[in-house]
Amino acid sequence: MAKKRPRGKSARGLSSRAAASRTQPDYWRQRLFRNSFTYRGKRHEVGHWSVKIQHQGQRKTFSLRDTDPALAARQACDLYKAIVTSGWDSALALSINGDVEQNNQTTLRREKSGIGVGFDSRYWSQRLVHRKYTEPFRSGDAAGEFSVRIEYAETSRFFPLGTGDRRIASTRAARIYRTIAKEGWPAAKKLFPRELSLAFRWADSPLAWTYTTVQTQPAAGSRPLSTVADGRGHAHTLNVAIVESDASLRSVLTWCINQEEGCRCVCAFPTGAEALQEIRRRSTHLLLISENLSDQPGADCLRQLNEVAPKVAGLQYSVYEDAEELFKSSPGGAASYLFRRTPPTRILEPIAEARKQRDFGRERMANSVRQYFAATLLALPFGGSSHEFNSLTRREHEILALLSKGHPDKEIADLLRISTWTVHGHLKKIFEKLKAHNRTDAVVKFLNK
Repeated sequence: MAKKRPRGKSARGLSSRAAASRTQPDYWRQRLFRNSFTYRGKRHEVGHWSVKIQHQGQRKTFSLRDTDPALAARQACDLYKAIVTSGWDSALALSINGDVEQNNQTTLRREKSGIGVGFDSRYWSQRLVHRKYTEPFRSGDAAGEFSVRIEYAETSRFFPLGTGDRRIASTRAARIYRTIAKEGWPAAKKLFPRELSLAFRWADSPLAWTYTTVQTQPAAGSRPLSTVADGRGHAHTLNVAIVESDASLRSVLTWCINQEEGCRCVCAFPTGAEALQEIRRRSTHLLLISENLSDQPGADCLRQLNEVAPKVAGLQYSVYEDAEELFKSSPGGAASYLFRRTPPTRILEPIAEARKQRDFGRERMANSVRQYFAATLLALPFGGSSHEFNSLTRREHEILALLSKGHPDKEIADLLRISTWTVHGHLKKIFEKLKAHNRTDAVVKFLNK
């Protein structure tokens, strides 16, 4: 009996829905096939499904025990998750014994004992990146500190690591991953600082937003944040209040506002109801309102603010784990779009002119916003972006974006379904076009574009 290369019946026709994520069974259902062999001159097709899985430059074919395509796709999905979480050995063991549940228990035991790819600091050593935007939150001895992007259970976050030493940073990244795997994302959020992107909605038609990146603080942070003022405010400063249900974000926003010249955070509220009840008793010019409050939508709070305190201006903001999410979720239908990044210590930059004139009326602040974005448009270079980035191809943009998130070359090749050598060729062209000396230089230019 002579085996041949797989060319049997595929399961692609069994589901017309395109899959978007490798962690979903539908993705693998499209990639199932049946092996075939020739015996005594006749071609025979095996009764079960097979699947090819590629990860970090390795590719293997697995034989799946189930004949039902839906169940086989689920098993393929479990195999992929086992590979990502615990390495190829775990998936090979699963393939041999054919017992998904048993392998899940094995994976859990491996995680609890500290075994697995994500628990090894060497795994994170090649995934560390430099993130420019949170420099105001760093102390002088952490100027070149590393950050890392950690993915687990279909969720990903950026974590600053507080050091420029690669070995120490890798160890800290492994500790964060271990916490997430054992105790879940909520525990990691409490114990470790993370990065968040905030988008401030100055106007929706045309769309005019500023956005910034902040770094939250751990529950027992080493650098104390500025405390909220006594609530009385000052006549010659812009008195700002905050409505934010997340305590860590409420704290860091208070700090950001108090760093801005001519601004003062006079109070911070966890709910919209409490803010609306107290706002008239406080000397407040501007109320920052989170889009997602624990007790009501931010838009409802903004509308009620106009009724109960018409002299207080309201500014709504949204929170994103990554700035890319902001661009993907921006509302459609606007005549034009304008996004501008600001440092975290200058989030109220669009109303700087009103602050200079010490006129904090709603109309004066609105005029200041219009002047700010008009000046932004006038300052744009012809063509809207630099020639260097215009010269990059679409594929080069994709590779540079993945590189900025800490993906090694092999993972970039896997995600884009190209060879590692092709990635190297694209990187060489990127360095030439951007006049970059290395990966870090190229990523810094990409983040600052």
